[in-house]
Amino acid sequence: MARIFIYIKHHFKFIWEGIEQFNSLLFCLLYGKKMERSLVILNQNKLSDFSFRVIETEDLSKLALFFKKQPHDSFLYFKPHDFDYKSLRKQMANKAFLMIGCFLNNQLVGYCFVRFFFNRQAFRGKIVDVSYQGQGIAKEMGRLTFLISKNMGFRLFATISKKNVKSIASSKAVNTIRIVKELPDEYLYVEYL
Repeated sequence: MARIFIYIKHHFKFIWEGIEQFNSLLFCLLYGKKMERSLVILNQNKLSDFSFRVIETEDLSKLALFFKKQPHDSFLYFKPHDFDYKSLRKQMANKAFLMIGCFLNNQLVGYCFVRFFFNRQAFRGKIVDVSYQGQGIAKEMGRLTFLISKNMGFRLFATISKKNVKSIASSKAVNTIRIVKELPDEYLYVEYL
């Protein structure tokens, strides 16, 4: 099933957009309040001088700039959506797509997301500014996305390239990983336990 959705997402954008709209509406009706209650986890966690919070509309310009500043190779394995302001704003309108930022003072230094589906499955992704890697930010984002999903009663999944050694190591540092299946192009479909 995951393989079909991944294929649709990358080859039939208009169908994927319809799926996303339907899912957003259903998710909001079924789990909107539960997500709001689960976000308190963000306020209870802090990594050194870094803080984590939901991306707000006023953060979208910073987020677009964050993506623009990253080197090209940062996106070899991270392509969950487009990175321009208009696309980010559209993504934010999706109630089943939780966008979280890692901030140092008021500077955005990391981004992660959880894409929820009404069938109680969720998928996560994360990226850290190249200048702030190696400080535990990706691990903390992995931990937070897992806790939020678990708190809501969702199973958490991701697709990870076998070549993305940093992401695999970061994930294994805070979660037990179960490989659900191997996907084309040397990707793994994993569940975080």
